[in-house]
Amino acid sequence: MANVILTPITLWKDFDESLPFDEEIVSEERVGPYVHRDVYFYGRDTGEGRVKIFAHYVFPAEEKEFPAVLMLFEAGFPFDSALAARLLDKGYAVLGVDYCGEGEGRHTVYPPNVDYANYSRAGRHLSFCDETAKETSWYEWAGVARYAVRYLHGCKGVTKVGAMGMRTGGEILFKIAPYAELSCMISVCAAGWLAYRGIEKFSGENEMRTFDVERHRFIAGLDSQSYAPYVTCPVLLLSAINDKKYNYDRVYDTFRQINPEVEKAILFSAHGNGLIGTHSLENIYLFLDKYLKVHSVFVSKPIDVDVEEDGEGNLVVKGTFDPEGEIKEYGIFFTENVSAFKSRDWTRVFGKSEDLDENNVGTVPLGIYEGSDKALVYAFVNYSNNFSMTSKILEVNLKKKYKNSVPSNRILYCEADGENGFASFRRRARSIADCFMDGTGSDVIQLPGYGGIKGITSPCGIITYRVGEPRYAAPEGASFRFDAYCKTDARVRVMFYKNDEECDGFTAEAPVEGGGKWKSVLMEAGDFKSETGAPLGDFSGVVSVVFYSDDEVLVNNVLWI
Repeated sequence: MANVILTPITLWKDFDESLPFDEEIVSEERVGPYVHRDVYFYGRDTGEGRVKIFAHYVFPAEEKEFPAVLMLFEAGFPFDSALAARLLDKGYAVLGVDYCGEGEGRHTVYPPNVDYANYSRAGRHLSFCDETAKETSWYEWAGVARYAVRYLHGCKGVTKVGAMGMRTGGEILFKIAPYAELSCMISVCAAGWLAYRGIEKFSGENEMRTFDVERHRFIAGLDSQSYAPYVTCPVLLLSAINDKKYNYDRVYDTFRQINPEVEKAILFSAHGNGLIGTHSLENIYLFLDKYLKVHSVFVSKPIDVDVEEDGEGNLVVKGTFDPEGEIKEYGIFFTENVSAFKSRDWTRVFGKSEDLDENNVGTVPLGIYEGSDKALVYAFVNYSNNFSMTSKILEVNLKKKYKNSVPSNRILYCEADGENGFASFRRRARSIADCFMDGTGSDVIQLPGYGGIKGITSPCGIITYRVGEPRYAAPEGASFRFDAYCKTDARVRVMFYKNDEECDGFTAEAPVEGGGKWKSVLMEAGDFKSETGAPLGDFSGVVSVVFYSDDEVLVNNVLWI
């Protein structure tokens, strides 16, 4: 079997999802307007017994009919009641299914011959395909999800079934969408290309990489992009920029492989530092309303994007948006940091209404650093019903210096930047389902300090990747300067990182006297020390800088001198 390469068709052709559930309700209680039910039901037969699936089902107590959403959370993360509550409040029942197996509390039980389906003991069965795609954790997890969809359809009152998967859960959805009876699917921070981990899309590594037979087995039978052409239900992809758990550069590659006859939408979420902004929840609500409640909801067609030189020698981005949509705002995000997908500063530029024609084609200037030979750009649009879309990430090869090319810049941040340039730092512990911002004050905000001058802050610390962008790179021998303000005496920690995982950083501290005027802080590279006491040396090669304080310290006028 080692040379057998199974495809989405051959892998699942003999899968039997018709076995009886033999449902067992182990607990049930009413909490407010909802019923919370813990339930076991049986899945596939592995040859040594059937998979005993555990799920938590929440549904409206008084409604006779309602749509339902299957939720598959990130592997290793529990049922997230905060995310479920958002959907419950919108009138959906929620079925959270455990596919990870053995762990604390009630869980799905796998027969001994597929013990690797237990996430904690998956081993090579998770990331490799040593035999066939059938002898993997993914096959068992997808089997659980297929039985869960069928189970939901049999629940009293359920009218339609959709599915939402976060990270690993999203990868599972792609594997069941061609076969399960789904009215729509939403994949969050997941879109395949797992065999390409560690390979930067825009670095040229793809052209040099040769895959062995095992990798081809994995790609053909398990990677989500191989399933995309077979998906038949409407698809919404949500993707976090600068996510460190997967390569968002490749999400659109999966998106475009979905059958063009299938209605689909995609949204990149920038400035979340690896998390989806709460504004993206509006896309989820509208998408589910359209396909589960069958409401008349405008969902945009995909965006076409191109970069060209205008008649005056300027470099511009042209976005072609849905002509049927009423545009509220549009624009672009761009970066000159091409290869390091985990640590880019994505600068936002809004388009002007006067540059939008009657066919919803908008033009936005692209002012790229004159020293860059490449850049990445994507377009975004928000329509009057609050549905948002983004385009593919387009690689731009710069052939010359354009009229609107810009010089290097020593100013990393000033008040006029607003919230551009910075993101909240360590807020993942406060995230919803390891994917969404919590929306409870952990975001970056601008606040007034002395003289009404605004600075930027966040209770989770603030991070900027501009120090790794070509136009903002530190000049040789530069010092680092910023202004700080706090109402009370405080200390601010500043951490420079030379890797995109934000570990093994170099730290320095500075006192900030409370009240009064803004305090100017000047630091040299030698002031920053690692945990072992080694000095930073110089600022070349840094990819990010973080400001953190236990108090509300505002930061402004960050620059090299």
